[in-house]
Amino acid sequence: MIEIKKYSNRRLYNTETSAYVTQDDIVELIKENTNFKIIDVESKKNITSAILIQIMLERENAGTNLVPEAFLKQIILFYENNKAPDMFAFLNGVHNFATANNVFTKGMSSFVNFNPFNLQTKKAKKENSKNNNQNTDDLISQINSLKTQVEEIKKKTS
Repeated sequence: MIEIKKYSNRRLYNTETSAYVTQDDIVELIKENTNFKIIDVESKKNITSAILIQIMLERENAGTNLVPEAFLKQIILFYENNKAPDMFAFLNGVHNFATANNVFTKGMSSFVNFNPFNLQTKKAKKENSKNNNQNTDDLISQINSLKTQVEEIKKKTS
């Protein structure tokens, strides 16, 4: 994992390449799927999330509005109501879902046909349909057998 240090002069220093980097360089690391963390030199805290939010803010200010205002307000309310762990769990779930469905690499079209109430694959649906048909046939056969038995009992008792 690459460690990037943030100095008090707001400059970022990549310890692997021994060079100062820009936010655009950070975006390139993300595109390359390179693991990194950004550490504040003074406090020794991991500030990766804060820097990534700054990068998003720069993009938002440039006119690329990705995050709806109402959603941002909800995030702030989660912080104010001490519900940040709940928001983290929700966002983590969304991230895991998006990753599993290749949303970040293929875009939204990768799950346009997604139905959250039916998580079966096409193959599983076919197999279930086949099994259901077999089960239905078995039930019909059993019902017909029971009808025959009932008719025989009626004949014996009459």
